[in-house]
Amino acid sequence: MTFSISGLNHLGLIVEDMAVAREWFVGTLGLEISEDRGELLFLHVGRDVLAIKTPRMAVSKPEHGGETVTPGAAKAGWQTLDHYGFFASSAEEVDQFAAHVSAHGATILKGPYDRSDGRSVYFRDPLGNVGEYLFYLPKNSVKAP
Repeated sequence: MTFSISGLNHLGLIVEDMAVAREWFVGTLGLEISEDRGELLFLHVGRDVLAIKTPRMAVSKPEHGGETVTPGAAKAGWQTLDHYGFFASSAEEVDQFAAHVSAHGATILKGPYDRSDGRSVYFRDPLGNVGEYLFYLPKNSVKAP
């Protein structure tokens, strides 16, 4: 190949309520704001970016497969997101994260639990999205007893 992928540049997440999104991602999760355009908020996630936008900012655009750009149009095409996930630095951090987000309006869906590749917790955030916090064990690691 003549190219390489070194990370996730950004993920665009559509939310209905920017105030709730700001409180969740900045206030609760501690992500840093890179740029705030009102209905479009860019957040630092390590070396990557999470773009939070309102449905109005996610109109059907030609570059997203839509035919026309119409003010007030529906969400961009038939795009969906199964869940978003963040890396944890340790298995213990997964448990701490679960307690923290649960105390700040998230519903724990599964976990925290050990799995063959690490430790994880799935949750539903206050915006209705499913998220995951995962301590990932590299394939050649030995899982602690």
